[in-house]
Amino acid sequence: MNQEIFLLLAAESTHLVMKIEKILLDNNLVVRVIPLPTELKATCGLSVKCNMEDLEIIKKLLKENEVQVDFYKGSKIGFKKEFELLTF
Repeated sequence: MNQEIFLLLAAESTHLVMKIEKILLDNNLVVRVIPLPTELKATCGLSVKCNMEDLEIIKKLLKENEVQVDFYKGSKIGFKKEFELLTF
């Protein structure tokens, strides 16, 4: 069975999620706004799914734009999903 590894960004508001999406899209990164997985808790019900390979550039862009966000490493095998909070 294939394993999918991805980066998930969770913010405190829908406004922040939309801002994150715009910043990343403006820098030609592949992103998708998705519902926040039920395994995670945040005040906003949306999150931004990104490629794990883009982690360093995403950290840099969000820091430059002073955006506070929680970073999660997500993995999915079949229907099983796991998330690990990344701390820097």
